Amino acid sequence: MSASLRHRCRNLRCRMKLKAPVENEHHAFCCRGCFDGFYRSRCRVCEKPLRDKRGGRLYCRPPNKCAAEAQKWPHVYAFGLSPQKTESDSKSGHSTGLPGGLAGDRPRHKALRGWSWHSDDLEHELRDADGTLLARLESNAGRHRLTHPRTTPILSWADLAEAKHRAESIALGALPLDPKTAARVAKDNATPHPMGAPLNLALLPVVDSPPIAPAGPFEGDPLGIPAFLRRRASP
Repeated sequence: MSASLRHRCRNLRCRMKLKAPVENEHHAFCCRGCFDGFYRSRCRVCEKPLRDKRGGRLYCRPPNKCAAEAQKWPHVYAFGLSPQKTESDSKSGHSTGLPGGLAGDRPRHKALRGWSWHSDDLEHELRDADGTLLARLESNAGRHRLTHPRTTPILSWADLAEAKHRAESIALGALPLDPKTAARVAKDNATPHPMGAPLNLALLPVVDSPPIAPAGPFEGDPLGIPAFLRRRASP
């Protein structure tokens, strides 16, 4: 890897200016097509020519360790990947706070910072910094049921980590609005819209319908054929 910055695409058929200078020569390509074309007959690690000119192989053959090197440092030799800092988070989730176990990629809501799980063998309670109960899970027969907040039907999960995750989401949804947001929503609901009410919600005037006159006595044969259905006799 050269210490100087690359400003143009390394593919000799392109040489287009890059969006941003890069130090890693393996990233000095303007698009995926230029990257694949450049390494079609070259090793993607040491860049030595490969015997297979058709692009069937990506790295040198053993005993060279180019494939292992690329698997160990994918952000260095793969296209479009940049170094990422990873932190170890393998703490136990038993009465130590949120979230339980591995945090994964789930972002942590700011309201969760003061929340913590208090667990025993059969019950798990989620409480905030003041000790207020936010959610409760009861474990029985391999299922973890949400008993607070009450839902219809009662929700349950087989995995405890998933159950805690779902309970946190439901507890977040049950939180009341902060005073500033509640005041803004109340103001918006109380202020009439400048365009007026929608047309489909406009109330039509109520008009009394005329009363129906009672039917008089029937005249004629009730089983007879009406006159307009009778065929005219031919002359």
